[in-house]
Parts: sequence; structure tokens; C-alpha cells
Amino acid sequence: QHAAERELRAAVEEHRAQGGTVILLEPWSGEILAMANWPTFNPNAFSRYPVWQHRNRAIQEIYEPGSTFKIVTASAALEERLVDPADVIDVSAGAIRLGARVIDDVHRYDRLSFTDVIVKSSNVGAVRIGLKLGAERLGRYVRRFGFGQTLSPDFRGESPGIVWDPARLDDSALASVSMGYQVGVTPLQMAAAVASIANGGELVQPRVVRAIGRGPQRVETERRVLRRTVSPRTAAVLTGIMEAVVERGTARAARLDDYQVAGKTGTAAKLVDGRYSRSDYIASFVGFVPSRRPALVVLVVLDSPRRGGYYGGQVAAPVFKRIAEAALRHLGVPPTINPVPPVLVAARRDDGPQPTPAVATRLHPSVLRPVRQGTMPDLAGLGARAALRLTARLGLHAALEGDGIVVAQEPAPGEPVEPGGACTLVLRRERPADAEARRGEGQ
Repeated sequence: QHAAERELRAAVEEHRAQGGTVILLEPWSGEILAMANWPTFNPNAFSRYPVWQHRNRAIQEIYEPGSTFKIVTASAALEERLVDPADVIDVSAGAIRLGARVIDDVHRYDRLSFTDVIVKSSNVGAVRIGLKLGAERLGRYVRRFGFGQTLSPDFRGESPGIVWDPARLDDSALASVSMGYQVGVTPLQMAAAVASIANGGELVQPRVVRAIGRGPQRVETERRVLRRTVSPRTAAVLTGIMEAVVERGTARAARLDDYQVAGKTGTAAKLVDGRYSRSDYIASFVGFVPSRRPALVVLVVLDSPRRGGYYGGQVAAPVFKRIAEAALRHLGVPPTINPVPPVLVAARRDDGPQPTPAVATRLHPSVLRPVRQGTMPDLAGLGARAALRLTARLGLHAALEGDGIVVAQEPAPGEPVEPGGACTLVLRRERPADAEARRGEGQ
């Protein structure tokens, strides 16, 4: 919380912004680890501050998210199997006409892969994807991700945002929604939606209350899944695309030295007196880290930065970097880039001879065998780290379900795979055969 408040205030002052919000969310449980707004007020002397400053921006401030919302458009297209990451999309040399309206890209491209439409944040590409989806299907995913509704019972006064009825969307309005306009969201909604990608496709209810004390009893707040947004496979593919956004796209300022990051930038012109401003923008970045086993979702929103740029990649992504570094260090999350190898120690038994070091560090044979390109290896019995190394060598985006060792996988061993594809690995604390054997011993 301190890191979020410190870095948000510094960013608002550095960029002379009207204000800003930061949210840190644990994507698996939905726990809100930090929520910061600036400017804020002292509740012990609230009468000294203007009324507008009393609002909790994180749950009450509605904004048009811009390109961070392309995550929803991309998720819908992938889930509906309308596109593959490598599919080429004609982005019309950076402009598309819808009636009298022309939608432009900041940079002009003739043709981009679906992946690069998101990596380079092409408005034209997002519009083409949205038109292919249609208003009804895109509207269904907008609702599925939690927009247009309140999410948490822990907040009074939470805004549901603004989502239009798909039946009222013509092509021009559908184009706007596809790239994050004509939809009003709260920072909490945006963070929760991206958390569902981070955790493999579940929209988890955000919460700030971990437990309630009732006399001598402590009643824990249970994790509540509101609904499934996308399949684990779609979440894994989109995670790989969002990693590329940070590695080579619009969010390179969000890169961390020791952790792989997945994220998306957003820059949206503000609606002022019924017209989109040419000077006031909402700059934002939302990402999760470490990208393959996320510990944090971090959202940064800056309102009307006036100095040092106004793009999300310029002003919001660096704030994410500083906050994420401090939070990961505080939580003790081990690095995922060039990590220190773990020390393997055999369990000590006092009732017999001790094992030699040779058997204490045995590796699964699959780790030692060369990987055959184009073919899915047998990952059964591997731990998460070893399995991820092998899938990474094949260029696959792996979604992990559970903890322990791999007990099931999709695709199956020996099936053909291609770089950029996705796979799902199910992990358990023990092999099913081991559990069965122990049950037999107990009988």
C-alpha cells in the first residue's frame, strides 16, 4: 500500500496529472493488496477538502479505457476461434473508413498478424476484429468479463460502469467499443478482468476483507468465482501475446530485469463537453507478474498527464515497474528470469542409512532427453519449472492448473505442435498411482 501511494503521488506530480489510481490484486484469490488514489483526503478532517476529492476513484471513477480494453476484444476472437495468433489482418495502411468517420492508427502498417495487432496496439486491426465478432458476441464477452455490473460486496457506492445494449450498436459504435471507447469502466473492473486472464480464465470476486472476527471465532472470506471468462487455452495464448507487448511492443518501459511481465497499455482521449479532447487523455497500463505464475495484477491509471508525454507506455508503464519491483520484493517472489537453481536436499531419516548425494538430485529423464521440434513431449511426472522449460523450447504458451507434478496434459504426448501454440498442464501434489498405492497400503 505504501509503495502504491508513494509512486502514484510521484507520477501525478511529475506529469502534472489531474489525478490517478493504482490497484494491486492477487489474481487467484481476488484479494486487493493495495488501492491508492491521488489526490486523496484526510478522513479526520474531510471538511477541509472539496467534495469531489472524497470519491474513491478506484470504484467510482468511470473512464473510457482505450487500448487496455483490446484484451476483451482479443479474448473474444480467440475464444470463438475466429482467429489464430499468426493470422494476418489487413490494417488498411493505418486508416479505416466507416461512413463519414475515419479511424486512424498512430503508426501506419499495411498488414499485421493478430498478435501484432495487440502488440503494436493497432486501432484499425482491433476494429476489424470487432466487426468480425459482431455486436452480440462482443457484448456477451464485455458482460462476461464483469463490465456493466458491480463486482465486490466490500464497497458501498461501487459504480457498475456504462455498457451499451449490443442491439443499439451500429458499425461505428461497435468499432469504438472494440478499441475501448463508448464503454465506461472502473479501475476495479479493469483489474479484475485482467486478473481472469492471469489466473487461467476465472472472474474472481475482488475483496478487501480476508476474515471477520465473531467473538472467539474467525470466519474466513471464501474465494468466490463469479463466472468463467475464457478457457485456460485462450488465457495462455493471450498471456503470450501480452508478454510480447512488454518485450517488443508499446509497454517496453514496464519490463523488469528479474521477472517476465504480461501487460497492455491504454491511451484514450477524454470526453469534455461532448467532444473528445485533443489535450486531455487517460493514460493507463495493466499487467501481471510473473506472467506464467502470477503473484500480482497491477493497474495504473493517470488522468490528464500534461508533462512528459501522455501515452500509457510513456507515463503509466514506468509506474507499474516501480510498484511491481517493490511489491515482489516485499512478498518474496523468486525471480523468473535467470533464477538461482534450487538446492535439492534429501529428506533425513534417523532410522537408517542416509542416501548418497547421487540419488538426492535425480532428474526426470524427460529433462535430459532432447526435445523433438513439432512434437508434444511427455511431461508426466515433471515439476512446473521443468515442464515450462521444455514447453518454452518448443515455443508453446503453457497454462498451469494446480500445484505439484504434471499428471495430465493437452495436447497429448506425440501430437503435433507449432511455435506460438498453447498447451494445458494439470498438476497435482502426487501421481494418481502413488495415491492409489498408499490407499492400498492403508487397507
